[in-house]
Amino acid sequence: MEEFVKYFTTDVTGGKVWIAFLSLAVYYILRKEPFKIFSYFSEKKEKEHDLARILLDSQKLGKEANEFLREHLERHAFRKYYEINADAEMRHALMKFHKKNQRKIGWHDLRRAYPNITLAGSAISVRLRLVDHILRWAVTVLCYMVSAYALFVILYAVVNMSSGRFVDFIALSIGALLLLVIALFFSCLNWPYHSARRIMRVLSE
Repeated sequence: MEEFVKYFTTDVTGGKVWIAFLSLAVYYILRKEPFKIFSYFSEKKEKEHDLARILLDSQKLGKEANEFLREHLERHAFRKYYEINADAEMRHALMKFHKKNQRKIGWHDLRRAYPNITLAGSAISVRLRLVDHILRWAVTVLCYMVSAYALFVILYAVVNMSSGRFVDFIALSIGALLLLVIALFFSCLNWPYHSARRIMRVLSE
């Protein structure tokens, strides 16, 4: 700790104020152990759910309170296992649909498409808006453009490798690979759209 304070003081007096404050911020975050903070809130929620289970099992509450606690626990369990925050009717509709079409549609599709899923009576319905189609094609075009540019960079690096600039070849190749990774990342943004279209096809059968 003394060495750290000495380093901090030296940086301030030497004019490197931003380095000193950045070092102090990193030290403060590490000292506070942020993962323990997240763990604390997670444990607090689990204790609340355990208390709800105890109250529900005690049968000492009224009918409305028991129904409220039961819905709270069922919603929490559904969100925990399927990562979907849905009410009782939607949960029943989703489980019914998945049970009927589990060979065609997985929970990952339902999870991705959930913002576009609504209830139509006791069954689910999927609706894609105009903005969803526009964003899908915008992301697709962007991915193709970035991928094409990455391939051009790789081709340029290979052509110019004969001139003996091996370092440039390595740098360009790494840059091209990073661009391909970025294109792959952007393509993931279209997964909810494709999942919604897949569910729509199954519903139309």
